[in-house]
Amino acid sequence: MSGNSHIEELIIRYFHEEITKEELAELEVWIMASSDNKSYFFEFKQLSDASRRPIWSETEKEESWQRMYARMIKLPETSTPPVRQSSHRSWIFSGMKYVALFILALCLGWGAHLFVRSKTSEDIELVYNELQTKKGGRSNTLILSDGTKVILNAATSFRYPSHFQKGSRMVWLEGEAYFEVAKDEESPFVVKLEHQDITVLGTSFNVEAYGDDAYTVVTLLSGSVSLDAYNEVGEPMSRIFIKPNQRVISDNLSGSVTIQQSDQLLAEAWTKGKYKFKDEPLSAIARRLEKYYDVKIKIEDETLKRMNYTGTFSLDQEIQEILQVMDQEKRYTIRRNGKEIIIRKR
Repeated sequence: MSGNSHIEELIIRYFHEEITKEELAELEVWIMASSDNKSYFFEFKQLSDASRRPIWSETEKEESWQRMYARMIKLPETSTPPVRQSSHRSWIFSGMKYVALFILALCLGWGAHLFVRSKTSEDIELVYNELQTKKGGRSNTLILSDGTKVILNAATSFRYPSHFQKGSRMVWLEGEAYFEVAKDEESPFVVKLEHQDITVLGTSFNVEAYGDDAYTVVTLLSGSVSLDAYNEVGEPMSRIFIKPNQRVISDNLSGSVTIQQSDQLLAEAWTKGKYKFKDEPLSAIARRLEKYYDVKIKIEDETLKRMNYTGTFSLDQEIQEILQVMDQEKRYTIRRNGKEIIIRKR
């Protein structure tokens, strides 16, 4: 790794889950810029995941700084760093502290490099992580050990290993996620759903697989995907290959599948903070809004449930504003009581 202190700080912030969305994007670009960058970063990540804690705790960081500071100013380790009596001295103190952390990062990185290289993939215990996004939450982005990018939508559960073993890349999903899979022809990437398996080599696609939905929807944006569908008792029912700009709707009870042409802008809109739908029934729109805003929507008329709507909204908008804008023809009324919203026909 080069002596780029800014990148080193981003890596430290990533391990401590303090990194911002903009910093994560910058770090992702750096990781993908070369195989050496990717290897260095994920050796760190592998060790951090395996220990199930950040590389440095706050206490460890302070103790390490005390020792490093003592060496730099040639004082005993029991000495206390100077009190921050002025903004100028505080700035110097803070800067020296980050320099020490960066030196520690480099040293630890070299140790991680030697440690990981001395072990084969069979020697390293496979550790699994699980990430859950809450109802009412917004998208969460992570990068897997092979460089695959995953964006999780609200109310989603995602399980993945800290590293992939050769020949197999398998993850588990309930909810909705967008994948940009790093290409590896020797190691297929498999997304395990409750009633389907999705197998890819390197591609981008979107999956809607919420446990309370009757159907699972897989939309392919690029590359190629195969989907194996199972019925409610786990019997294999269908295998289908999907082409770009197609989406497959799979019945979670029967295992039957239907192929339709897809709209890429619709499929990936949520990853950009928007909710975009076209000719969708109000009942389906309500189910999605429930997850985005952590509310319960009750539609008290069957004909209203089947009414189709088209629209594009920012997820920063209030849910009542969205419902009111949709109702341009004044077909329904809206009443909210806490987390419950009741829609009635006029």
